[in-house]
Amino acid sequence: MSTQNIDNYSSSITPIDRAGITELVVQRIKDLLARGELKAGSRLPPERELAELLNISRPSLRTALKALSVMGIIRAKPGAGTYIAESLPEIFAEPMHFMTLINNTSVEELFEARRIIEAGLAELAAERASVEDIQALTTEIEGMRAAIDDPETFLKHDVGFHRVMAHAANNKLMSGVMDTIAQLLYHIRRQSITNASSLNEAIEWHHKILEAIRKHDSKRAKDMLAGHLRAAQESWARENRAEIEGRKEEKTRKREGREGKEGDRLKR
Repeated sequence: MSTQNIDNYSSSITPIDRAGITELVVQRIKDLLARGELKAGSRLPPERELAELLNISRPSLRTALKALSVMGIIRAKPGAGTYIAESLPEIFAEPMHFMTLINNTSVEELFEARRIIEAGLAELAAERASVEDIQALTTEIEGMRAAIDDPETFLKHDVGFHRVMAHAANNKLMSGVMDTIAQLLYHIRRQSITNASSLNEAIEWHHKILEAIRKHDSKRAKDMLAGHLRAAQESWARENRAEIEGRKEEKTRKREGREGKEGDRLKR
């Protein structure tokens, strides 16, 4: 890193005291991002220089950087240095995954969340899509048709279609949340796209979404996207009905158990 760049960082980074070092390093990074001195994809100063700038030991800095890495805020590129994450899904993925585990989030809830968020993105895409966006969406559908006998490749084009649509919506926050939820549902989608009839049905839904976006019909784009994801959820539910019924019965037993304990307590 050049002396000029080091001086630029030196003027904006103040040394930190030893208490709560990790939290304070995280706060310094947030401050630099807020001021625009660091951006998505920015390279951090080398470890030795950054430790000197912050007036902390290199082991303490490594601990803080490890925390930032786990959070998805930074990522190391072997031989190239450490960089700020370039996309929101990198940041959202782990916290959201933990949230679903802590709350025991069901697949149905994930489908529901995705449908609400992505239907809004489809609506925005219909308003904002460029000629290039529409061509990219068309290319993904063509890829899906060509991969009708190859579910893995088909799914890549399916995911590509939704990412292009999210890009066309031009709302990075919503796109990041959508992409993260889609990643959590990826293995479910792999299970549900297994035969030619379901693949052809998916192509038809994507074609309807594309035509609505092409005509800048935001309401129909929203409705078609919601219908597509509702159909995907129903397909998954048909194939996993026994498991779903088992979960419902377990929830009923737990609720009845809690109500029974509460009744016994009141009788006393």
